[in-house]
Amino acid sequence: MLSAIKGTPLPNLPWGEISYDEVLDHYEQACITLQRGQTGELYLTWWSDADDDVERWVCLPLSKTRLRDILSGKTAPRYAMDHPENGYVLAVDIDLATDVVVRTVKTTTAALPQDALPRPEAELKMPMPATL
Repeated sequence: MLSAIKGTPLPNLPWGEISYDEVLDHYEQACITLQRGQTGELYLTWWSDADDDVERWVCLPLSKTRLRDILSGKTAPRYAMDHPENGYVLAVDIDLATDVVVRTVKTTTAALPQDALPRPEAELKMPMPATL
């Protein structure tokens, strides 16, 4: 069973419908994705953990400028997660059998298992997605 995350439980996802814009990295499955909410807000998401029934994603809301800084290597992903523009990250648990969100918590990286986050020195160096 995945550990409980301290923070503010949300009754619904804040972005409504979401679209996957880009899978930025993968290892047997998507592990870093760029997603866009109904009104155009951007979320950089990292696969974090899973048990037999649920997988957890950490979602970072961000601006195009912050995304550009992360993808260029100017800002480390972990730094961006530790210092989010909106003051929070989301821990989103998804039922593996149904692909339905079962829990969303508005939180900080300090409340997440540290071994499930990017290493502080890790960088992403890739072009900005053409969809932006």
